[in-house]
Amino acid sequence: MSNVKATVSTVKTPGKWSTYRMFGRSLPYLLVLPTLLTLGILVVYPIGYVIYISFHENYWIVREPEMVQLDNYRWLIEQKIFTTILKNTFIFTGASVFFHLIVGLALAMLLSSEVIHPRARNVFRGLLIVPWLFTTVVVATVWRLMLYPGGVVNGLLSQLGLMDMAQPLNWLGEPGLALPAVILINVWAGYPFSLLMMLAALLSVPQSLYEAADVDGANGIQKFIKITIPMIKPVIASVALLDAIWSFRLFDLVFLTTGGGPLNATHVLATYTYRLSFESFEFGRASALSVMLLLFTMVLTIFYFRNQEV
Repeated sequence: MSNVKATVSTVKTPGKWSTYRMFGRSLPYLLVLPTLLTLGILVVYPIGYVIYISFHENYWIVREPEMVQLDNYRWLIEQKIFTTILKNTFIFTGASVFFHLIVGLALAMLLSSEVIHPRARNVFRGLLIVPWLFTTVVVATVWRLMLYPGGVVNGLLSQLGLMDMAQPLNWLGEPGLALPAVILINVWAGYPFSLLMMLAALLSVPQSLYEAADVDGANGIQKFIKITIPMIKPVIASVALLDAIWSFRLFDLVFLTTGGGPLNATHVLATYTYRLSFESFEFGRASALSVMLLLFTMVLTIFYFRNQEV
């Protein structure tokens, strides 16, 4: 009888171990499953639904929307305003990224140098990141008041003799000035991110490289070109790509300052998508424009991840 029990136990044991092994292998996937389901509900499904709507016309206006295939995309490309919006988006993104990098790198080099007293350096580090602490609503409201024809900016220009207050500039109300003004606001609001990243990169550069360059008789410009830029080049690329992604899809700052006007001078892809959907109720065409925006952003995202692998 004991031999039979021993035989049964030896037969059942491998089955238990295989079950434990299968459970152990599937446990990581079971733990990740809730997150995957959440992402699928909150991200994948809405994106797929927008893509589905982009191939239909009069969606949500009639009960049975008409399948129009690529007509919405074709309509957008044929519109003259689409060229203007695309140009505004690229100008806004390119200028914002360029000036964010220039201002951030210049201030980071100033704060990492020995010219400023250490205590003053800490104070300036705190003050220079203040614009990053404000919400977009606060930034837009303050700058609209400052750029108003009777605001601080025109008053300062008048005091410097660069403008006559009898004919003040309407920075956000003139087509030729509105886009540069919005770019200026975005640069002021976003440069602290570049500043912090550049400052961290500069502080990580070994000082022994600069000491060796001093021994070789290199000047400041040569050290900047031959040492500083190559050492922080990966950080510059990452910051530029991240900033490009954020600026390309930016909506709230443009919408709160100009709303896309005047005369569509500041409309970008995100704000014109809002106009098509919630003002004109052309959800199919707005969805098609959203898909285009998604594709542009995905290209920038791919470049960003490829840069991280290098």
